[in-house]
Amino acid sequence: MPVPTAAAFSTRPVASYAAFDRLYLKAIRYWVLLARAGRSPRQPLAALLGERLAAQFCLLMEDCVSVWPDPFTTFPPCACQCSPDEAALLGLLAHCDANAPEAAHAMLRDMLSPAARERLWDAAARCGAERLGE
Repeated sequence: MPVPTAAAFSTRPVASYAAFDRLYLKAIRYWVLLARAGRSPRQPLAALLGERLAAQFCLLMEDCVSVWPDPFTTFPPCACQCSPDEAALLGLLAHCDANAPEAAHAMLRDMLSPAARERLWDAAARCGAERLGE
């Protein structure tokens, strides 16, 4: 089996993501910072995402950190690159927006159990529905 190169583990630069993905990335990073500090992220994220989307997003993040196999890793808010965990969560949200559950499950298959993948899919889908006003 070939040895993976560094490129196999690199992620996209933040600037290459669409505007709403960058907003989600900011929310991910703030949620983790606030949660680690013992503060509720919901109110600060309401200013960023709106009250209803912030509520759904906080539920997604709570599910995410509870099923993730290792501590969920984020880069600092000013970082120009995404962490692999951030990129995976942004990928899940993108698959939800595209209504592509098979792609989302395939992306997370080696990392999460089927039940955990389904739990995250449902939470991400609720975020997408709230964002789109459905």
